[in-house]
Amino acid sequence: MKTKLIFILTVIVILNSCNKRNNTVVAVKVPTDTTKTESYFNSDTTLFAKGHSFNIATIDPNLQKSDTLLVLAKRDSLIIFKTYIDKGGLSNQEFIDFNKDGYFDILFSRGEQRGENELYLYDSIHNTFVKSIGFERIREPIQLKSNPNYWYSYSRAGCADMNWTSKLFTFKNFETIEVGYIYGQGCDDEEEPQSIQISKVVKNDEDNLKLIQKLPYSVLDSNPDKWNFIEEYWNKNYQKFK
Repeated sequence: MKTKLIFILTVIVILNSCNKRNNTVVAVKVPTDTTKTESYFNSDTTLFAKGHSFNIATIDPNLQKSDTLLVLAKRDSLIIFKTYIDKGGLSNQEFIDFNKDGYFDILFSRGEQRGENELYLYDSIHNTFVKSIGFERIREPIQLKSNPNYWYSYSRAGCADMNWTSKLFTFKNFETIEVGYIYGQGCDDEEEPQSIQISKVVKNDEDNLKLIQKLPYSVLDSNPDKWNFIEEYWNKNYQKFK
């Protein structure tokens, strides 16, 4: 009798557990030509900025069978933005005021291996989000302390991270504009000895660089690390690249 009772209680616990798991699936109605039930893939976040509520949802339209995700944004329940993004390698998404204008922006990250991060800046005039063209070339962005209108990046360039690059950039009409470039050659060989080359980016073309300074790699010996050198250089010298 006791064994039977234990068995019955165990079945009840399992059934309740299954019901709880099933209840975590959230259904939404995405406004299209026909009302269709979808499922949230990643998030359903409501934020508040300057007296307005913003709801941003990342949705898998085909119940995780598609290679793309639907990004749907609402302002005070009104749909203001809709786009599809590649979900391959997607590792993180953030809703942050990236350009410090008082509104939330959308940042999708794909990790160091995949790269190609996507940034959507909020356009307060047209009440929508605009993809920042060129931001896919940026890795690990950090805002300058000396001028919040500029940012710099860091990217590995081979040789077990002994070679590296850093870009100085800003935004113009929502586009990512590269203005400065540092190449650190840490691997020493006969054809290209160790050095740090600092260049201007001409007309936002990363293949069109104008060398303005070449430093010995040993300058890093007087810094705690290369990241400290990069931070200090851009914060002190960004005016040279305007």
